[in-house]
Amino acid sequence: MTSRHKQLLRCFAHLPQQILSLHQIDNATEFVLHSLCHEGGFNLSKAAYFIDNPDFDCLKGVAGFNKDEEVHTCDDILANEDYFTRHMDSCQFNKRVRRITAPSVKKIDDSIEKAVSRLAALLEIEDPSYYTLTIKHNNFGLVIYEQKTAEDHKMQEELLTGLALLGFCPIN
Repeated sequence: MTSRHKQLLRCFAHLPQQILSLHQIDNATEFVLHSLCHEGGFNLSKAAYFIDNPDFDCLKGVAGFNKDEEVHTCDDILANEDYFTRHMDSCQFNKRVRRITAPSVKKIDDSIEKAVSRLAALLEIEDPSYYTLTIKHNNFGLVIYEQKTAEDHKMQEELLTGLALLGFCPIN
């Protein structure tokens, strides 16, 4: 096992406990997204998480991560939840993601690729990749992300496994 794989394993091992410990916090999804995206996780440049609710015809931005705005490590954010919350409230990229509200991609049966392209352009995400997941209450999660470096195929699979953990976070 490479040191990179060990690093990812440490990141994944703490996430379920982190999700459970943050269940009463309004921005638990921001904590988890940050943990997945930072250097100890998947080392992404940018990531935006959306919930698509076809029943209410709404696609809503939930959380955003921009490496250029980050100054914390995973351990720092868990040690000081209030400071991290204030930090995320001041991050311009996170604000831009959270302001996005659009018609449901699933309800209008729009192509996911077109929706990703449109949202990525709004958020200035270059060469976007995306991941979709089915979450509770017939909602769908959409993560659009920009990688700093090209990862091998195995790392890509692990990234997708990690992003699925966002589906366990409470939606506020």
